[in-house]
Order: sequence, then C-alpha cells, then structure tokens
Amino acid sequence: MKSTRFVFGRALAVLCALLFVSFGFMSCQQEDDDNGLPDGVYELSDNSALIGTWQSSYGEIFKITSTSLSNGGSWGDSYAGNNLVVSYTNDEATSGYIYIKYTRAYCSTHSDPTTYTYIYDTDAADVGKWYAIAFKELTASSVSLSGAYGTVSSTSTLEEAISTFTIDNGYFTTYSECVKQ
Repeated sequence: MKSTRFVFGRALAVLCALLFVSFGFMSCQQEDDDNGLPDGVYELSDNSALIGTWQSSYGEIFKITSTSLSNGGSWGDSYAGNNLVVSYTNDEATSGYIYIKYTRAYCSTHSDPTTYTYIYDTDAADVGKWYAIAFKELTASSVSLSGAYGTVSSTSTLEEAISTFTIDNGYFTTYSECVKQ
C-alpha cells in the first residue's frame, strides 16, 4: 500500500509540475498580432480617411489607396510607390507618416534642373527603395501632405526610412494643403 501511495504521489507531483510549467508558458504568450512590420507601423485599412484623391491649391494630386500612392498634377506624373504602410504620431490618427517603396521616382540622368525639366521614371535609381510622406491635420475632407526632401532621397529598408525621414531630421518643412476630390 505504501508503494502505491508513493507512485501516485510522485505521479501527481509530476503532473502538477507539468501543469504549472505549461500554464507559465501560456501566460507569457502574447496575442499574435505580428504583421511582419516594425512596431507602430501598420497596413492602411480600407476605411482609412487617408484613402482617396487629394488635390492641393497648386494643382498637385495625391492618389492614395490601401496599398499604393502616386503623386502628380497637370504637369504629369511624379513619384509613385506600392507596399504602402503607415505610422501614426498621435492617438487620433490625424498625423503621421506614409511609407512607400518607389515604383516611379525622380531620374537625375534624364532631368535638367536648369530648364526645369524633371523626369520621373520606373528605372530611376530610387525605384525599389523606401520613401516617406508626412501627413497632418487629417479630416474626412482635408489633409496636409509633405514629401520627404533632404540629403537622402530613399533608403534600402523600411526601418531605415522610419529612422531617416522624420520631422526632427528636417525632411518635412513644406506641406501642401489638400482637399479630397
């Protein structure tokens, strides 16, 4: 009888230890919301107020979908990109950054700034690299948009774009006031 209690007691102790360890692992697990993006960066939802065609008083046109952005105007197409993701700089989601991977970019080899001839091509050096557009004061009918402008025109990775293209780094000084079309 004593040996049965010993085996039962030992089995119970092992079972309790296994349950304790299993519970410990389960309580440490966090909900799997990993979207493969850096922390604080999200895919744009289909019902985002950013989605639409936006026009500035200068005639700039920004077309934003949940996956792409293009910029142009009456003068023709400028830059464009896909793989669009966004990060917000406030809880209301009315300001932040849009990141795109260039599909069309400024082509310095075909442009002539002295004659104000600016060419945007799908084979420009920046195509396939990351770029950022800042936004602020987003409402259902208006937004202020600013393309990054500074010493760097693109980055190889999204993480580099996030750390490089910031307001604090001086990349966004002039905004276009846009209304939704």
